[in-house]
Amino acid sequence: MSTTRMGTTPRAVNPRPRDDPEQDGTLTAITAVAGIFAGIVGILLTLTVSGHWPALVGALLVACVAPGAAVMSWIDTDYGIIQAGVTLILSLTATAIASAAMIWLAVWQPKTLLILAILSALSCAARLWRRGIPSVTWPARTRGERLWVRQAPLIVGLVAWAYGISQIQPDSIGSYGLLASANFWFFVGVAILLTGGLAELFRRKPRAWLLCAYLVALIVAIYATVPILFKVPEYAWTYKHIGIAQVLGNNGHVTDPSNIYQQWPALFSTVASVSGLANVGPLNFAAWAPLAFELADALLLLGISRMLGVTRRAAYLALYVYEGLIAWVGQDYLSPQAFGYLLWLGIAAIIVRWLLVPGGNEHEGTISRIRARLLARMPAPPAVSRAERRLAVILIVVIYFAIVAAHQLTPYLVLLGVSALVLLGLLWRGWQILAVLIVVAGGYLAPRYGLIAAQFGGLYSGGNVIENASGLQAVPNFGAHEFTGKVIDVVAAAMWLSALGAIVRRWRALGRVAVPALLAFSPFVMLLVQNYGGEAIYRVYMFSAPWCAILIADFLMEMRTTVWRRLLATCGCVVTLLGAMQGLYGSVAVDAFTPQELSASLWLYNHAPRGSLLVMGDDNFPTAEVADSDAFNKQDIPADPTMGVVRLSEANVPAVDKWLASFGNNNVYVVVSRSMDEYATYLGVPIGYFQMKSIVRHTPGWSVVYRNADTTIYRVQLGT
Repeated sequence: MSTTRMGTTPRAVNPRPRDDPEQDGTLTAITAVAGIFAGIVGILLTLTVSGHWPALVGALLVACVAPGAAVMSWIDTDYGIIQAGVTLILSLTATAIASAAMIWLAVWQPKTLLILAILSALSCAARLWRRGIPSVTWPARTRGERLWVRQAPLIVGLVAWAYGISQIQPDSIGSYGLLASANFWFFVGVAILLTGGLAELFRRKPRAWLLCAYLVALIVAIYATVPILFKVPEYAWTYKHIGIAQVLGNNGHVTDPSNIYQQWPALFSTVASVSGLANVGPLNFAAWAPLAFELADALLLLGISRMLGVTRRAAYLALYVYEGLIAWVGQDYLSPQAFGYLLWLGIAAIIVRWLLVPGGNEHEGTISRIRARLLARMPAPPAVSRAERRLAVILIVVIYFAIVAAHQLTPYLVLLGVSALVLLGLLWRGWQILAVLIVVAGGYLAPRYGLIAAQFGGLYSGGNVIENASGLQAVPNFGAHEFTGKVIDVVAAAMWLSALGAIVRRWRALGRVAVPALLAFSPFVMLLVQNYGGEAIYRVYMFSAPWCAILIADFLMEMRTTVWRRLLATCGCVVTLLGAMQGLYGSVAVDAFTPQELSASLWLYNHAPRGSLLVMGDDNFPTAEVADSDAFNKQDIPADPTMGVVRLSEANVPAVDKWLASFGNNNVYVVVSRSMDEYATYLGVPIGYFQMKSIVRHTPGWSVVYRNADTTIYRVQLGT
């Protein structure tokens, strides 16, 4: 290994073996074929079977494949996984920007995206016409492999998991969550999938496609369980997002400039476009958003890990670790933050593939020596032409604009990651790129800052890091809620401590972990300025987790003792996965809703007169999922300390009647439901909820106008 003189970064050929890159031209040809297929099939499905699930598949092909293929059919990343991942990101970016532009210009025509699909297919066809289709050589099967033995756990695990789910009754899930209520077969199925995947990972010659199959199956088992059991979207706030998408889709323009969601419309307009193309409402597919986002995240993270120089085994292990770390966060539902996070991973993939440069410079000095120490033995980035770098910068700026137009906080977390790379000189033209991104973020925020300041107090929440990192402090913490919270705390602490240990272990060659280390811990800077309503720490964790997973997996796979390597990797995956699943499923009885509850909510919006006062027993019910929900006055009884100042006890029904009368509305409806019962049991609030629920059954003026198995709606006649 040769090095330059002191003050520069030691350079070396990448010391770790990388998988051979794909043959030149093969990936772009495959991408072109995929783009043509997506464009043609997507258009045919949306036009011929409108209103049914095949049309939704067609709309997703148009939105998620065709536009990106039009670009990536001309750009070869040399890595199939990254080729697919960047194609997806560019497609979503194009769809988001086009959809948001239609909203801003008040020219809402979702079928305009079909024109984009046609142009994309033409671009892909031009690529095939000009460069042809190279021959593809498929690897020959080795005799005696007995692949059926290696595939059997995959099939058995999925069957056991599916059977286990079929035996779970949603109403039997208690306060400690799904894991405490699941049956033997559910655990057996997940265990077999995890064991089978790790066994394949540690084989002498693991099959990449089989490793991917096990990972996909495990992700499906984790994130498809709740949609299968409950069938409707999880989390009360998901329904607000669905409602915004319906508002934009029905009206075609911003209807309320004071609504922060409508001022950052990229995700909502994208959902509205897909829904409008397929003629399928978002209530029909929103429940599956977590699974879709997690699969897309995994695709990009696998490619990023491989390009960072870790071995193939470490790259796959990183995903197992990641799923065990991230599941509990619950930020992958249909939301702007999940969308922005996915686009950020796309930016990270582009940076790692095309924009990384050796850190350091040729000048003597303290800063240069420190930088050289921090970047010692950094793997040499791949050779990239200036034209490729310039194109990569353009793509990053465009993707970043989509992030800026989708979410308020995510753009600044992205800036922190980019800034960390720039400060160590790892990004080509880093300062110029950073300046452009700041201008994009500031230019979008400036005309909307008054809205942020009025509703959320501005961008600065104070420099108290401890307070900003304390989470949702007003939430009661006891019993099942306390147990799940402590499990999550252990998972989070273990992640960061293990990542720090992996970095310290590399103290002689910090450059080998420089990029993931910088990206793992740069999000903490956010806690110096923002608490984001108590949610900042969860976003910091989310942005830190993928890079911590890479650091941990890389460290484990480079342990010299095979037995310890396998034992620690297996135990780590099992423990973190169990902890994260408890965090994800621990409050499922509260967070998930039943079809009966959604039916009751829709009945209320369809039958209550416009302008009615709709009152929830507590803040845990599907609301605002329809386009005209703003035509109603929705309120929660002020008896919950997590929602603000407590002004009364719900057990004091005369006081509740007086509070209802203060609105001066003759059409008053009060809702109580199964999910509200679970919320009150889990958190112990609102005060007096169960007493009110019992008393009003016999209270004059409270009459039942709708009831099903899980919900009761009262019409309240005040003054009787």
